[in-house]
Amino acid sequence: MNTLLRDKDTSMKRIEAISRFYRSGPLRCNQSGFTLVEVAIVLAIVGLVLGGVFQGQALVDSARVRAMSTEISGIQTAMLSFQDRYRAIAGDFSKASLQIDSAAVAGNGNGRIDASAERAGVWQQLSLAGFISGSYDGVQGATGTASDVNCSPTTCPQNPFSGFYKISYGSQAADSGDAANEIFTGDQVPVHILSQLDARLDDGVANTGKFRVHQEYASACTVSGDWNVSSDAVNCAAVLRD
Repeated sequence: MNTLLRDKDTSMKRIEAISRFYRSGPLRCNQSGFTLVEVAIVLAIVGLVLGGVFQGQALVDSARVRAMSTEISGIQTAMLSFQDRYRAIAGDFSKASLQIDSAAVAGNGNGRIDASAERAGVWQQLSLAGFISGSYDGVQGATGTASDVNCSPTTCPQNPFSGFYKISYGSQAADSGDAANEIFTGDQVPVHILSQLDARLDDGVANTGKFRVHQEYASACTVSGDWNVSSDAVNCAAVLRD
């Protein structure tokens, strides 16, 4: 009889212990997960952040396109105004040191910007005559060749991507044929910027019209005559012809 009572007492204690064990919740997971609502909120925030980043980049690109468009139009206006005042082409003006400033580098007066001294002198003459801002030294050794986009910041103005605007007589515009005085945009310009700039200034096609890819950059920045925007090329250059 005592044995039965002891067994019963032991069983009751075990049942009570098990009951306390389950009431205390030791089998519950201490790590809480995200609810569907929380996941949705996080995804919405990520979407807003990414959307803001992409929209911000689009605004930056648009501003750069406008800046280059304004600068190129300003160069064209300055060249025309210079020609109207002096009856000569800036850089090629043979009487620059007499009629503009004694420090001005004179050109040969043949109607073409076809010498290194004239490629440097064009910016110096425009600046000294007050048609563009900045100060340029007219050093001919800094302007590279008639076909490349090389220059220095003391001799040529820079585009928003640190390339150099340059004016030279030739046919560096892709598929252009006859030579003409050409304005180079300078290099380091992303292809999608030039594509948008072409659409703003001309016909949007890389090898037709007055605004075209510089032929040295055609293989890297265009395909079948179109700007290859999907390539994400970041070192491109274009040419605007008179």
